[in-house]
Amino acid sequence: MSKDRLVLGGRFKLLRHLGGGGMSEVFLAEQLSLGRKVALKVLKRDLGSMPAMSERFRREAQLLSTVDHPSVVRVIDFETSPKDGTVLVLELAEGETLELALRLGPFEPGRAIRVFLQLAEGLAAIHDKGIIHRDIKPQNVVIGHSTRGEQARLLDFGIARLMELEAEETKAKPAAVDGDPEVTGPLPPVDADPFVSHPGQAVGTPAYVAPEQAMAQPVDPRTDIYSFGVLAFRALAGRLPFEGPSTRDYLEQHVKQKPPRLDEVEPTLAEWPALVKLVMQCLEKKPDARPDDGHALARSLKACLPAEAIPLTTQTRLALNAMATQSLSAVKGTVDTLGERGRAGARRVRKLAALLDKQTRVSLLITVLLTSLVPAAWAMWPPTPVEQAEQRLEDGDAAGALQLIDETLPDAKGLVPTLLSLKAAALHQLGRADDERALLRDLPYQVLFPARRPLLQALAEDFSDAEGDGELKELLGLVPAQDLDPVFERFAKEPLSRRQWGALRWLDLSGRSKGLDLEERYSASLASRSCTVRAKAAVRLGELGDTDAIGPLRDLSETPKDEGTSGPINCGQDEAAEAIRQLKKLP
Repeated sequence: MSKDRLVLGGRFKLLRHLGGGGMSEVFLAEQLSLGRKVALKVLKRDLGSMPAMSERFRREAQLLSTVDHPSVVRVIDFETSPKDGTVLVLELAEGETLELALRLGPFEPGRAIRVFLQLAEGLAAIHDKGIIHRDIKPQNVVIGHSTRGEQARLLDFGIARLMELEAEETKAKPAAVDGDPEVTGPLPPVDADPFVSHPGQAVGTPAYVAPEQAMAQPVDPRTDIYSFGVLAFRALAGRLPFEGPSTRDYLEQHVKQKPPRLDEVEPTLAEWPALVKLVMQCLEKKPDARPDDGHALARSLKACLPAEAIPLTTQTRLALNAMATQSLSAVKGTVDTLGERGRAGARRVRKLAALLDKQTRVSLLITVLLTSLVPAAWAMWPPTPVEQAEQRLEDGDAAGALQLIDETLPDAKGLVPTLLSLKAAALHQLGRADDERALLRDLPYQVLFPARRPLLQALAEDFSDAEGDGELKELLGLVPAQDLDPVFERFAKEPLSRRQWGALRWLDLSGRSKGLDLEERYSASLASRSCTVRAKAAVRLGELGDTDAIGPLRDLSETPKDEGTSGPINCGQDEAAEAIRQLKKLP
């Protein structure tokens, strides 16, 4: 699908690309008849064109569209056409993914239980329809806000079913079930990303897959419960129960390896024994030992809620708001004296406190303690290896950052992807371009999945130097758009630099520059010291067709050329003159 055109019989207008993966691409669109925004999930052409696939998936889509629950993103329509392919029309889920939310750290148990309970209720709704999600993971959960506070919603349960249908089409070989269980059946490539689902395999996402999925055995609602357990473990402990790091490692660990106890990984959870017991029950290898379905899971989660977690009246909530605001003001000076680390801690705590208040679940005592004591304690805690590495990169000490990362990686466990992301950034800063590219090439998903800012800066600078590099384009395309685009937009709006130019060019050339004034940005680029940047900026201004650019272009075209051994040296002057001629021809 191309941007800015009508699709599905002219009923929907594409607005912009939102993201994509191994199974599909997602677009923001407008349903013209109702004037509302929707999401269009377009299946990969090779999937939609498989024999009998479209008809079978059409029936699945009809079933999915009958699910109406606040914790499930609703399927609005489904259509297959030679022109547009196989398309699911979905309710637009506003908010951030659980994956993004967890990058701020593990969830406080009270908040986690409420989010888990909403997801369990969503699972109950689809299980009642005979639907198994098959791909529960943080990327498939969106957290937004509704009239009842924070609201978690499930995504992609239709796409997960499609994976199984394709496995049936390819007649996947059953897994071995006698003796020591083995991971057999269709598997993704050995170097495939363990954090995303892959077409043509009988499993969901390797890092979150249930043992029976890894062994290509039949699935039922308890399969979703296991994957939920992996998600809950990560949300509470800040890491996955198994370390991987490869796809095959994850699959074998889910089948054969006993997970660590949640309260041993995160000792503070010892105060929540019922929650720990439930998460470990969800992670049982045998389906019979897990909760039966979403309903059973929801009942168990309700039993984990503390007795004091009850809604507050509006009057009480407003009073607590005022008192919490006063406490924030009272400790501001203290926090400021702790420097940037203290202020960073305060920002996180304020965000958490505000979120809890919106849920109307927090008491005045907890709010005051959080806003007054935690920032100070946060500032005094020693920085983590990730924080140390990022700080060294920010200070320009790439060699020190690389040494720290290499020393930490052997015992990093769940931090491996984040550290690998920072390692690529360190190699970039050290000018070791071949080593940086080798790391990206060998472990693309693990390195790119965390989308750390230092790595995004490195990729922007790389693209500035080689925007025609096809492999680099593919690597950039793997970074989730919701992670890359906001950072690249900020880069593109900065003063002239390599990362500014690389970010601008990537967003422009990939059709994702909606948040930028391209004429203003390219006009500013005419002042670059790079002749290549000047020339490309001038050419692009001519293509954009804004006659307001004639002034800056004239300034460049009239700039005297430097003299070289073979005569005057063009540094964008010729391209600027040609762009002026094009713009003057416009009506």
